[in-house]
Amino acid sequence: MNKFEQKIVLNELFKEKNQSITCIEDFSNEIFYEIFDYFNGYEIIEKFSNLNAQFDRLLYSSLFLIKTHFFLFHYQKKIISTFNKLEIFSTKIYSNLKILSISFSKNIDLLDAHQLEIIILNYYPQLEKFYLNYYESINNENQYIIYSGKINDFSLSFWIEPKWIFYVEINFLNIEYKIRPYNKKWYEDRNKNIINYSTNLTLKFMILYLKKLNEL
Repeated sequence: MNKFEQKIVLNELFKEKNQSITCIEDFSNEIFYEIFDYFNGYEIIEKFSNLNAQFDRLLYSSLFLIKTHFFLFHYQKKIISTFNKLEIFSTKIYSNLKILSISFSKNIDLLDAHQLEIIILNYYPQLEKFYLNYYESINNENQYIIYSGKINDFSLSFWIEPKWIFYVEINFLNIEYKIRPYNKKWYEDRNKNIINYSTNLTLKFMILYLKKLNEL
């Protein structure tokens, strides 16, 4: 549903209710869900959490979890610049979250398998799918921050049992450290062992086309 369609539906809902509504608590849950469609997951929690009992019931309801996924994107200064801020944020959202995606940069210390495990166990016990993306830009001298943590910690049973796979991608502009739920790849059906045993590192090469290339 686009913004124009949302506005029409919302206006119709308000029109149907305008004769009987005397305060915000009189709005139906459907109206609140329409309002929530205008915000991403973080904004919904920030603006409506702990506002009143009705909002809290909606935010923690299973219907709301089905209707939306919860994503933490680029709120580095407000949320995930440190593990302490991520933990504080986690206390404000529902523990029955099923899908969590975190994307960040400029603080490679957050790539800590042990700390992430503690937060997931304490605050997201029902988590089924976990996505993480940390990226660093490669400068003109092909320099970037190298992850010096314990990569093998992402191979422990906590990560392997739910099939959350840690891997690295390098392209012309960025180096990205990722965690994704396991998905079977086409090459895993091939018979050659040389293909089957290389899945941890992906190199993406980009070709630059220069305007004066033909003049060389």
